[in-house]
Amino acid sequence: MGTVPKSSLCAALLLMASTAAHAEFDCSSSHGGFRVQTSDSWVGRDKLEHFGVSLPFGALGGWLMRDTDHPVIYGGLLGTVPGLMKETLDGTCRTDGFSYKDLFADALGAFSGAWIAHWALTYSSSIHGKTVGVRYDDTF
Repeated sequence: MGTVPKSSLCAALLLMASTAAHAEFDCSSSHGGFRVQTSDSWVGRDKLEHFGVSLPFGALGGWLMRDTDHPVIYGGLLGTVPGLMKETLDGTCRTDGFSYKDLFADALGAFSGAWIAHWALTYSSSIHGKTVGVRYDDTF
């Protein structure tokens, strides 16, 4: 299996896992129009959940983008995609709405995960075997 299929497989798993990660999505009533939710708070358990769920997506995105010039930025953007998809679906639900505050918590979690993965994890493969470890890299 080459590099491109492995990356594609990881991206597909990332998108499939987003459904399970955002398990509280319930829009069984009906869809119609697009609504923006403005009554939610900037802080609270919900925002912490969005941050925590997006953290591993950002870490995976950072790992997938590790060979680019800006792995934290690209990985954070890639890790924000599941949260953006969930919020877009929320926007079409009559009982909920698109929350830019939730999306901000998703993005913050994804960029934190990408930074942690870029800063702390290393992976290399050679004829002697594979190595996974902890390291520091100052490339942003």
